[in-house]
Amino acid sequence: MRNKTVFVSSFGDNALFIAQELARAKTHPLFFLNQKRCKIDFSEVRTDNKAIYSFESANLLHLIKSIYHLATSKYVFIDNYMGFLAAIDFRKEVKCVQLWHAAGAIKKFGWSESDTHLRSEKAKKRFQQVYDRFQFIPVASQHMADIFSEAFHLDAGHFLYTGVPQTDFYFDAQAKAKSLQNVTKAYPAIHGKKVVLYAPTFRKGSLHQMDIQLDMDEVLAKLDESYMLLIRLHPSVQEAAYVPNHSRVLIVNDYPHINELLVASDILITDYSSIPFEFSLLNKKMIFFTYDLESYGNSQGLWAKNSLYFPGPIVKTTSEVLKEIMNPEIDFDKIERFVAHWNTFSTGQSTKNLISTIYRD
Repeated sequence: MRNKTVFVSSFGDNALFIAQELARAKTHPLFFLNQKRCKIDFSEVRTDNKAIYSFESANLLHLIKSIYHLATSKYVFIDNYMGFLAAIDFRKEVKCVQLWHAAGAIKKFGWSESDTHLRSEKAKKRFQQVYDRFQFIPVASQHMADIFSEAFHLDAGHFLYTGVPQTDFYFDAQAKAKSLQNVTKAYPAIHGKKVVLYAPTFRKGSLHQMDIQLDMDEVLAKLDESYMLLIRLHPSVQEAAYVPNHSRVLIVNDYPHINELLVASDILITDYSSIPFEFSLLNKKMIFFTYDLESYGNSQGLWAKNSLYFPGPIVKTTSEVLKEIMNPEIDFDKIERFVAHWNTFSTGQSTKNLISTIYRD
């Protein structure tokens, strides 16, 4: 057993904030085990005492080194359902922290998703073995703790009311200003434009290709030259079925930091994604394009359909989306209630709060 920290990342956003704070403290080595879908490579973490590996079977040497560090590290951070955990028995000294990739939840997951109960007994046993490895889960609200408890069958002793690390960014004016510069440098065409970000969530059966239900031709015809449309697909989706090759439409899947894209966006169009839980901290307009609200709710399951889950207009057609884009009114009271409900403990110090809790002797 060594005094070192391992991050196993599918997303990497929360891990990046923890790693940067630990790097500033320079206390012990950091090891990053990145899954293929992780867009953050952690090269920006400023410390010489780190190593970055591809945690994939295609890279056998990296995989072996990753397993070694998992077996010998005192602190392990993960940010998703990690199937390999079912085969691990951590030593009693190890602290395993689930840095779940979302600060809130609209769609159901884990045991709350109806399809889970249709799986084989062997599969269900494996699911719970993974969930049982989540020794600590930082949360931003009591409501999210209740959701995790139901989804993972874990009791209240697993939750840390520290807030979610990646939300610290939205309380840092300097970081937000720098991020706007970064996005504008990457996509110069957005300079001086009204930026609309469309970020639909993953749908079953759309792993390789997703049909974009927003009618791009209608959008381009109705919105004038002052608008730019950015499209950000869920990390699980490889490509969109149809996106026109147009100067006012940009696919921004390769941009590593979703939080920076949110700062650069004036309006968010989404559906059942977890992005609004962060975007709400910017106090900007959100439009919920839920064209398949009933069918998605029946297949995936939604926690609820009220304003505490959808803090903006709910629409079902492209024409309704366009009407809301051009409507200058924003219900700030609704957004404020949403923030208070879901980001109760995320007040700008979540990273330090979590570190002081986990690394306490």
